[in-house]
Amino acid sequence: MKNQLPSELRYRSRWFCYLDLLGFAKQVRSKSIHQILPLYEKALDSINASQADKGKHGISFSWFSDTFIIFSKSDTAHEFSLVEQAGRLFFQKLIINEIPVRGAISCGDLYSQLERNVFIGPALIDAYRYGEGQDWLGFVLAPSAIRQLGQLDLPVNERLHYRRVTDPEVMAPGLSGPVYAFAFNNGQVNGRNMYIKPLEAMRGTADQRNIMKYNRALQFLYASELVRHPEKV
Repeated sequence: MKNQLPSELRYRSRWFCYLDLLGFAKQVRSKSIHQILPLYEKALDSINASQADKGKHGISFSWFSDTFIIFSKSDTAHEFSLVEQAGRLFFQKLIINEIPVRGAISCGDLYSQLERNVFIGPALIDAYRYGEGQDWLGFVLAPSAIRQLGQLDLPVNERLHYRRVTDPEVMAPGLSGPVYAFAFNNGQVNGRNMYIKPLEAMRGTADQRNIMKYNRALQFLYASELVRHPEKV
């Protein structure tokens, strides 16, 4: 029984955030990894909790190659707020710094051995599928995360910074919905949405087969702006 106890403690329902850099080889050539990693660390440090609070309530993080992960100890509302904030802040910082990225948050069972970089379970698979299954630059809540939020009486349609994805071209065939995505709706510079300029700049340097990724993200952003400011219609 002693040998089973650590595994039992490690395998449980958790929030899991997966972020993937697009065109990683190109990023390494054009932007030093030393430029990317501080953004990750700053996003994690921006969480409104002390280091002791993080340890008590529980988020962990790791990275390998072009993949960054953040996960919780359990599936509570408080730990969702920690994982969501850290993941979204990192996503935002990368976009603003013109580093293309996509990500997803799931909820499900996960076995972890952080010291050995071992992560196994439905939560990882789900976040990976919905993260990799986006044909744009986006940060989404997978259906498993949406279901758990509902169980916690936190309906996803009431989340300020998320909107439902309705464009059928965004998600890969076979991925069920609904899916809600970060709406690029929490910042302005001189009265203009702060994500427009970096998305347009990345689109300007993208090859022809990837331009639509940026167009879809920008279209979603513009639609979100009209939801917030219907007078612009």
